[in-house]
Amino acid sequence: MNAVNGRRPRGGGDRAKADMHLHTLYSDGTADLRALLDHVERHTDLDLIAITDHERIDGALRAREIHAAGSYSYDLVVGEEVTTRRGHLLALFVEERIPALRPLAETVERIHAAGGIAIAAHPLAPLTPSLGRRSLLSLQADPRDERHLDGIELMNPSAAGRSRQIARRRLNEDLLHLAAVGNSDAHVLEGIGTAWTSFPGASATEYRAALEAGATRPDGAFWSNLHNVAVYRRQLVAKARHLRHTLRPSGEWR
Repeated sequence: MNAVNGRRPRGGGDRAKADMHLHTLYSDGTADLRALLDHVERHTDLDLIAITDHERIDGALRAREIHAAGSYSYDLVVGEEVTTRRGHLLALFVEERIPALRPLAETVERIHAAGGIAIAAHPLAPLTPSLGRRSLLSLQADPRDERHLDGIELMNPSAAGRSRQIARRRLNEDLLHLAAVGNSDAHVLEGIGTAWTSFPGASATEYRAALEAGATRPDGAFWSNLHNVAVYRRQLVAKARHLRHTLRPSGEWR
């Protein structure tokens, strides 16, 4: 984390914008680390981002090094999108990789033991591994606080996020009462910042405090079907690049 306490939101006003669900070439994203960091600086008014590649944090740790050596005007948090046996979780503010394909409650507990926070990514979505209603309710009913979620992604502009959007909002309002967040789940540069979390303050520390206080608000706009198709096509190209590099390693290409 590279917190800048006391900094004003880049977009003006008294609430900042965070996009805490971003992918790079380290998993199934299409942008390298430096290109992503520079895009956030030059083409968005985000105050905080998190790199959350699937099942790994080495890219996020490397991004933090680049970020610390630059002159960026926003904060960066190390994260991971973890695949549990029940669906995807965002692990934020972690320093070590959280293992995949473990039971859901155990994974949430591991995230907290590592000093992180656990957020349900695109819950109820049928198009990608996501936590369902029963899993969400089971976690919140667990008597152990360390197995409770810290937040729920209610705004995700992808096809996965558009599906069942009303159902997930009603579930949270009526039964879960979790801090609500928005994230772009961007796999391409132009997707970054299309959804975000509004929170008081501007730093990573203040974002975390806002989650704990339930003072976050999701916002953003859904992608068109054409954009979703274009993203999937470019992801296939990125996966082919991964395969070529695996077969013939050629230095730090990401």
